[in-house]
Amino acid sequence: MRELKELHGSAIWICVLSGSVDDETRAACFDAGADDVIAKPVQLPELRHRMLAASRTQQAYVESRLARERADRLIAYGGEAAAMLAHDLNNGLAVALGNLSMLHEEIGNSEMLTTTLHALRRMSGLVANFVDIARFEDAAVRPEATRCKVYDLIRAVIDVHAVAPRRPVRFSIACDHELVGCFDVALIERVLHNLVGNAVRYCTANGTIHVSAAVSDFEGVELRVTNDGPTVSDEIRDRLFVKYAKDASGRRGFGLYFCRLACEAHGGSIALVPTTSGTTFCVRLPG
Repeated sequence: MRELKELHGSAIWICVLSGSVDDETRAACFDAGADDVIAKPVQLPELRHRMLAASRTQQAYVESRLARERADRLIAYGGEAAAMLAHDLNNGLAVALGNLSMLHEEIGNSEMLTTTLHALRRMSGLVANFVDIARFEDAAVRPEATRCKVYDLIRAVIDVHAVAPRRPVRFSIACDHELVGCFDVALIERVLHNLVGNAVRYCTANGTIHVSAAVSDFEGVELRVTNDGPTVSDEIRDRLFVKYAKDASGRRGFGLYFCRLACEAHGGSIALVPTTSGTTFCVRLPG
C-alpha cells in the first residue's frame, strides 16, 4: 500500500478489508495511505456502493486536475499575450506621445492638441503601470534612486493634469523649493500622476487639489495628495491597494496597486489618511 501510494499518490484509491478493526490497526492502515478501512465480513451491496462512491471521487479528482492544468495553461498564455500586447502598446504610445509633444511645441497652445496630448499621456501611463506591475510581482524592478528637487517634480505632474481637467478644479502646492528627495524619479512621478489623476476624478467641481511635501520623521520625504471630494467608504477603504480593486462606482483598476508596489520597492509605504472631509493619500519614501 505504501509503495502504491508513493508511485501513484492521490490518483489511486485504496480500501482495506480486515478482520481486525481495532483502533491501532485502523490507525496503522490510514497512516500507510489507506482511503478507507472496512471490517470483515462485509456485505457485497455495501462494498459495491463504497467502490462506486470511490470511483466518483477519483473521477472528480481527475477532472479537477485536468481543469486545473487547462486553467494554468490559459493563465500562462493570457499572461504572455497581455505582456506582448502591453509591450507593443507601450512602444507605440511612446512614439505617438513624443511626436505629438513636438507638434504641440511647434504649433503652440491648441485646445485640441492639448486635450489629445493629455489623453495620450494618461493612456501611456496606464500601459506602463500594467507592464511594471508584472515586473514588480516577479521582483524584476529595482528602483534607481537619484536626487531631485521635489517641488519641480510636483509642479511637472500638476501641469499635465491642469491642462484638461474633467471638471474645473484648483491646484495648490505646499513644498519647500529646495527640498531634495532621493528616489526613482520616473516611478514616483507615475505614482503622483495616479494620485493626482484620481484626485481630479473625484474632486468636487471648483474644488481644490492640494499636494504637499516635507521631510518626514524618518529622514525621508512625505508626499500628500488631498482633494475635497467625498470621503472613501469603509467598504472600499480596506481593499484600496489590492489588484483590480473596485472604486465607488464599481469600476476596477490597478493604479493604487501600482502605487503600493512602487512605494514598497523603495522601502516606503502609501496609505489613506483619515480625514473629516475629503480624501488624503500619504506616500512615505526613505532618505
